[in-house]
Amino acid sequence: MATSVFTLALPTTAAFGPLARPSATRTSTRRVPLRSLSVRAASSDAGKDFPAFAGVSVKQTELGECRVRLEVTVPVSVLEAAYAACIESCAETAQIPGFTFKKGGSRKKKEDHLPPADILVGSVGEKEFRSACVEEMLQNSIPVAMQTVAATALQDSERIETSFEDLAKAFGGKDCAPLGDLIYSIGVEVVPTITWTGDYRKLKITVTSPGDDETDALEAESIFTQQLRSLGTMRVVTGRGLTIGDQVVMDLDAVNAATGDSIEGIKQKKFQLDTGAARLNLPGLIDAITGMTVGEERTFPLTMPSDWPQDFIRGVTADFTVKVSELFQNEVPQATDAMASKIFPEATTVAEAKAMIVESQRENTKALLEQVTNEALVDALAAICDAPLPESIIEETGRQMYSEKMLEMQIGQKMSMDVINQLAAPEMVESYLKSSREEIELIVRRTVACEELFKLENIEVTEEEFKAEVLAAKAEFEQYGTEYDVQRLVAQAGEVLEARKALTWLREHATITVLPPVK
Repeated sequence: MATSVFTLALPTTAAFGPLARPSATRTSTRRVPLRSLSVRAASSDAGKDFPAFAGVSVKQTELGECRVRLEVTVPVSVLEAAYAACIESCAETAQIPGFTFKKGGSRKKKEDHLPPADILVGSVGEKEFRSACVEEMLQNSIPVAMQTVAATALQDSERIETSFEDLAKAFGGKDCAPLGDLIYSIGVEVVPTITWTGDYRKLKITVTSPGDDETDALEAESIFTQQLRSLGTMRVVTGRGLTIGDQVVMDLDAVNAATGDSIEGIKQKKFQLDTGAARLNLPGLIDAITGMTVGEERTFPLTMPSDWPQDFIRGVTADFTVKVSELFQNEVPQATDAMASKIFPEATTVAEAKAMIVESQRENTKALLEQVTNEALVDALAAICDAPLPESIIEETGRQMYSEKMLEMQIGQKMSMDVINQLAAPEMVESYLKSSREEIELIVRRTVACEELFKLENIEVTEEEFKAEVLAAKAEFEQYGTEYDVQRLVAQAGEVLEARKALTWLREHATITVLPPVK
């Protein structure tokens, strides 16, 4: 259970080991919740096909930090059952002259016997047959072992700690027959035990409003200007350098001034910038390129801002290299009622377009204030939630957050595929997970705290609410032509609703003070 308030996250298929199942992949603008602390469902079919698997025994050891080790003892009788199953499966598919075998069916020619084990194993290959035996044993013994932690184990968190080579040694007898009992280990993450260090029913928060009527009006005027400039006519600039108001096409690159290392995500070819309308998150860039002519190259230092999307380069002094390839002057038209609908859809006059932009900006400010308030509430809740955090949840959450940051950068900055591929490189993701560890842990702690609140206060989601959320999520996936996993979509719908209701409960019980915006 989680909500879009908690994170800028899109689920990605992360590597959680051989027992994991991939999450849904979603690339629409719909915010997707964090993975909830869902408990692994117990299998009622564990060992059903081979009653001998009921002889599997499990020793549980608490490791702390939400981790448990299961020491699974598989008796030789169970290994023999797996071995026999593999013999029959291989006999059914192997092309051995003189033998035709079907499970539960008839045997022709030498009907009273399966093909000799040495011939059968030889035809398949010892390595392949031994691997099949190990897989058969695991598929039937893991569900039995996991029943011991079914109430607390996190979904998809189990990992086989024993190496495959050691597992295969159990089938090291003649013709890959079992040698004796096998003991192997499974590492599992479990739901954390939570202790509240304060009263979550009496939270007090103070937030700063992101805007008011004055700032909304200024922002609306800026948006109006941008829209009007987008309707202008471009003329090639000759005989002068760049002035503010021009549109420039340039190659852009940057290196860390201290180390000389290239800063990933900056390098772009034919980057387009409207210096009269752009709202750059890189102070000093426009001033540094003012006066440049077509073909000119210039290198200059800039300090990366504190709110740069990639936090590991925030505050870094970078040497930027820019080469101008094209330069245009924008002849901006006079605003008339005839172009009102192009400035803002459905507007019929310039005055109406301006008024509609102001109203839209007010709605944005209202939504931002709600988001800021929600984040402050869950931060306050997380601050009094003392609990260890499962490592697999931290890693998956971090990958989700990085994925959405990339998506936002791609949409907002119109990055090329080369830049996107640079940012998606494994080393970039790992760097983010390491440098943003504290932020990621806060996000996870929010999720843990809100889930516990939902349970403690017996908050409920109605069937009608659930169906509506599923349909809305499904429609958005289909709108963007994105593939999705139905099971995961349904789970996420429940998570979103639970988080939304938890936030509503917090708002109703907390004391909230809103300060005026900083100007």
